Amino acid sequence: MSIEHRVDIDLNAFNIDVIKRSAYRFSNKFAFDLSVDGHTARCTLIFSDGSLPQAIDASLTAFRKELLDQDLRQTIRRETEQVRNLILAHAFSQSGLVDGESVQDDK
Repeated sequence: MSIEHRVDIDLNAFNIDVIKRSAYRFSNKFAFDLSVDGHTARCTLIFSDGSLPQAIDASLTAFRKELLDQDLRQTIRRETEQVRNLILAHAFSQSGLVDGESVQDDK
């Protein structure tokens, strides 16, 4: 037997990728089931039968905090994507690999 808690998440606030990333961070605490109903993600957090109520409450609170954290990380990834790509392009252009040239040993 297991203990289930449902958390409904507004998909206008958090997208599915953020929800999945957040749930994955807690895969050692609970199993996770996800379904979508309109603009609501219905998340079922499944705890083992021996889980203490305090531990479940702590996990639920931590999961909600992780949602915000993952959402902010996604925003930062999106906002810095062009700069990261520019840095990578510059690094690869200096390596000699972009034009098919091999990297020369400095002797």
